[in-house]
Amino acid sequence: MTVFDEKQTLLFADMGRIFEFFSYDLESTLERFVESASHIQHFDEYAFVVTTHKGEIKVFLSDGLSLPKNNDEVKFSDFYPGDEAMYLVDEVDEKCCNIIFAPSGKIRSYVTIPLITQNELTGLFILGSKKKSGFDSELQDIFFSLGSFFAVAVENIRHFERSQDRLKVIISLQTSQQAIASAMELDKILAKVSEESLRTLGAECAAIYLKSGFEWHRHIFRSRIPAISPPDVVAHADLPIPISSALERTDVVFISKSDFDDLGAFRFSARPGSLVIVPLRLENTLSGFVILESSTFDSERLYLTQLFAGQVQVIFSNALLVKGLREKTAELEEKNKLIREYAESLQKSHDMLENRVKELSTLHDVSSALVSITDIDELLHFILDRACSVMRSDKGSLLLLDGDELKARCVRGNFGPSEIKFKLGDGIAGQVAKTGQSKIIENVLTNPKFKHIQEKECEREETMIAVPLLIDNRVIGVLNVDRELKFGVFTPDDERLLTSLASAAAEALARAQHILDLRNMNLETLEAFAMAVDTKDAYTHGHSRRVSYLSIQIANKLRLSSEEIEVIARAALLHDIGKIGISNTILFKQGRLTPEEYDIMKAHVIWGENILKPIKSLKEEAYLVRHHHERWNGQGYPDKLKGEEIPIGAAIISVSDAYDTMTSDRPYRRSIGREAALKELQKYNGTQFNPLVVGAFMMLVQQKDFSLDSTGANLREEIIGS
Repeated sequence: MTVFDEKQTLLFADMGRIFEFFSYDLESTLERFVESASHIQHFDEYAFVVTTHKGEIKVFLSDGLSLPKNNDEVKFSDFYPGDEAMYLVDEVDEKCCNIIFAPSGKIRSYVTIPLITQNELTGLFILGSKKKSGFDSELQDIFFSLGSFFAVAVENIRHFERSQDRLKVIISLQTSQQAIASAMELDKILAKVSEESLRTLGAECAAIYLKSGFEWHRHIFRSRIPAISPPDVVAHADLPIPISSALERTDVVFISKSDFDDLGAFRFSARPGSLVIVPLRLENTLSGFVILESSTFDSERLYLTQLFAGQVQVIFSNALLVKGLREKTAELEEKNKLIREYAESLQKSHDMLENRVKELSTLHDVSSALVSITDIDELLHFILDRACSVMRSDKGSLLLLDGDELKARCVRGNFGPSEIKFKLGDGIAGQVAKTGQSKIIENVLTNPKFKHIQEKECEREETMIAVPLLIDNRVIGVLNVDRELKFGVFTPDDERLLTSLASAAAEALARAQHILDLRNMNLETLEAFAMAVDTKDAYTHGHSRRVSYLSIQIANKLRLSSEEIEVIARAALLHDIGKIGISNTILFKQGRLTPEEYDIMKAHVIWGENILKPIKSLKEEAYLVRHHHERWNGQGYPDKLKGEEIPIGAAIISVSDAYDTMTSDRPYRRSIGREAALKELQKYNGTQFNPLVVGAFMMLVQQKDFSLDSTGANLREEIIGS
């Protein structure tokens, strides 16, 4: 292997280590390349001249070298010998000396290694020896190879430093953008734009103009150096040509120093510099522009200015939009003033109409209840619920007069004691019942008139309204609602509405009471029919009432509706009414009936149906009376219905009738007793009797609160209460 090959191999090994553990510090990298150069050939001194990423020339010298005094600004040509680019100098003399190697100096020979990147000289690496012909010409190519590697390293460092500077500026631009955007108002935003232009972009002067008709008005001017202020106002036609031409474009425009003479009054400083024009547009319409002047604008600064301009454009557009919106808002606010006044008037009318509609709607609901609700308790709860809902109340009570005492029939909310009652004249409700006049209490807790009842009736600050229920000017009760004071005191409109509701409620209650009286009268008549049948035989006295009582209990157990239960109860009460047409000879015969007599006995279900059928209100009962002797297996009478063909009401009466007959004494036999009767029902379950009905009856028997020995004395209450 030749010396050249050895040196070249050593060079590649050194370069591999340098780039494997690359440092972006220029001085550190220089030290490593100096060391690598020493491996190629010995030298005594070195100089490194390089163009930084900012375009400045920087010089690094070994300890034995120095630049001449008063020579701060250097250039590459200062390091070439004479006018020629001589790379290898064997002896330093007048012709081949340079700025650091004088003819009389200690360095007698040197080699210059150019650093070239993309055909551009970016640096010089110069090695000097104290000996004449200190460098082997055969190794010149290896030194140039070293220079190529060094050039790549320097370019990487320059690129890194350029990126770092750009990152710092971009971060600064973001900070600037935030500062500008936080200003919100247009004047403050323009002031921030000018301040950040000087701080971030390094501009020396900044002016901002906004369009006003056919003129440009200067809003801001800032300067870091002594400068002349540009015109306050300038007509569009009077703008210098370089500026007017720049405003025809949409991007940032750079005006070089060569055009300065054409700028007229827009030259801010005496020394020549460069201008950057930033158009400000709103929806593609030119609305203003920013002028920046600096002596240091380069391609990098121009790039950053373009970034800055893009941010400013967005913020400026938003600011103009906000300004326009505020002006429009103020204009609309003025126009809306009359509309609001008119709207307030309409709202008052609407509120009055809405209250009236609400009043009529509530009264309509109650009027509908007069037809659809006949149960008094259900009606009372409906009235109170509607009253609380309309009055936006969470508490209320409906009290009815019983003699000289008011008793609560239904309540809503917390009223303390479970039973609420008042003597006439006592408490708020008692006062209303006594006088027949409604009352509004603004604050029950602070009203001295009701101090004696405050702790008992009220545990919070609340407003209250109480109205009487009147029938023909006679008080029958009091409707009372309460709500927390924070939701507003009851008004005379509320009082009028609740009084109307109470009037309708009183009529509904009177109607429901009348229907209840008619039902009682009807039941009394039916009981009289049943009693007429039972009195024919002392042994069967009370049989119909007991059968009706048992039937009601079974029907309730089967969860039938109240309407169905009432029909079954009446049918059970009258199930034997057809026996009125059977002679006592057959009814009281102690021996077995003849076939002819048994046929007559079976006919009582048909006669019972015929008696009841003409009465329209008892048609369903007549049907059950006809079929209460049908059997599950189809062997009953009169129509031999089978299984589910038998009405459930008739099946219930069949079980109740059979049980009471087996447990009653008759002229022709004694009672077989309760236990035996239950066994008989189970024995014929599924043949004579409906299994579902027998099952319900057996469940009743097991209840502790159920008595098989009931006489049905309170039958009327049982039927109505079902």
